Amino acid sequence: MPKCDNCDKLIAKKSTILECNTCSKTVHATQACTRLTSKQLAALHNTENLEWTCEVCRRETPRQRSFVIQEEEEEDDEELLLTQGTDSGSNAMKKLLSDISFEVKKAVKKEIGSVNEALSSCCQKNEWNNGHFSDN
Repeated sequence: MPKCDNCDKLIAKKSTILECNTCSKTVHATQACTRLTSKQLAALHNTENLEWTCEVCRRETPRQRSFVIQEEEEEDDEELLLTQGTDSGSNAMKKLLSDISFEVKKAVKKEIGSVNEALSSCCQKNEWNNGHFSDN
């Protein structure tokens, strides 16, 4: 039985493992051995063609990314071109999607806050009007 390159424990035949795309190290597919979150592990497990790179290779690999957004006349035709050095396209896309998701959530929370304030103000005015007219 092979050993995990992270924890040096034996890897059982039926264990789920990950192999580094860069150096081919084999580790248990656990949060402790991969240093990934449970969501990241689930994504790797459930999605074909996602590549995993071990912590050592990630630190030693220079990260060269450049994002170019070309603006066109119609928003529907906008293209996002990703060029990168040694990072895989799927990792760049995951990072980009994560960043976009964060910004969208932030914008939605801000808008919901504004709507709640306006609605609260309307309710207060309505209550005041109902109280004012019912006294007459």
